[in-house]
Amino acid sequence: MKTHTSSWIIPSLAAMVASGIPNNCFAQEANPFTDLFTFHVDRVLGKRYLTMETDSTPRDPALNERCTAMFNSNEYLFCNYADVYAQGTKLEKMIPDTSAIRARFNAELKADTAFQRLFMRSVRREMVEPLHIDSALRIASHFFYLHRDGEVQSIHICIGINEVKEMSSSLSHPYHAAFCYMAIWAMDDPMELLMQNIAPFRPELKKNNLTDEQLAARELEVYDLMARSPELRKALLDEYDRKSKYLNFELIK
Repeated sequence: MKTHTSSWIIPSLAAMVASGIPNNCFAQEANPFTDLFTFHVDRVLGKRYLTMETDSTPRDPALNERCTAMFNSNEYLFCNYADVYAQGTKLEKMIPDTSAIRARFNAELKADTAFQRLFMRSVRREMVEPLHIDSALRIASHFFYLHRDGEVQSIHICIGINEVKEMSSSLSHPYHAAFCYMAIWAMDDPMELLMQNIAPFRPELKKNNLTDEQLAARELEVYDLMARSPELRKALLDEYDRKSKYLNFELIK
C-alpha cells in the first residue's frame, strides 16, 4: 500500500497505517472472528512498536481477492470502530510477551460485539443506503486534514483524527467513509493533488502567526476545494468500478 508525505508536512501515524499488506486476512466463516485481524511488533530506531491491523490473505483462497482488494476499507473500519484499536498503548506495554498480547487482543475482539456486527455487515455484503457521488466527494474531502501541530500548520491524509466519523450517525456512513478512504489511497499521488489545490495559500500555511479563526477558514476552504476536484471525483468513480462487487452499497453517479 502507498503512503504520501510532503517535506513540510508532519504526517500522522494514523495516516501511515496503510503502508503494507500483512498475512491472513479472513478465514473461513467457521473460524473465529479474530482470524480477520493481526498484529506485529516492529523495531524503529531501537524502540519496539505494536501495529494492529486487518489481515489480507485468507486461509480460504476463494476470499483472497476480496481481502486484498478491500484492505484499506477494512483498515478504516478497524481503526475507527474496534475497541481493541484504542487499547494499543496498553498492549504495547506487554511487549515482548506476544503470547499475552495475542490473548488480550483476541479477548477484546471477541467481546466487541458491536464492532463484529459492523465489520461483518461489510464482509457479507449486507446492503446499506446508496451513496451519491456528490456526498462521496464531501466525505472524501475531509480526509485531507488541515490543523495546527504545535506552532506549525500540518496537512495530511488522516484515517481518524479528521472527524470524518462524526459527519453522520447513519448506519451506512462507516461503509461510505471507508470506501472514500480506500479510493484516496488508490490514487497515484493524492498528496500532490492536495498541494496543487492549496498552492495559492500554501505560503500562508507555513507561517506561525495564523490565528485560530484564519486556520479554521482555511480548513473549510481545503474541504471545499477537494470536494470540487475533478481528479478526486474520477478517483472515486474509478474505485467504485473496480470494487463494486465487494461493496455493500451502490454509488449513485
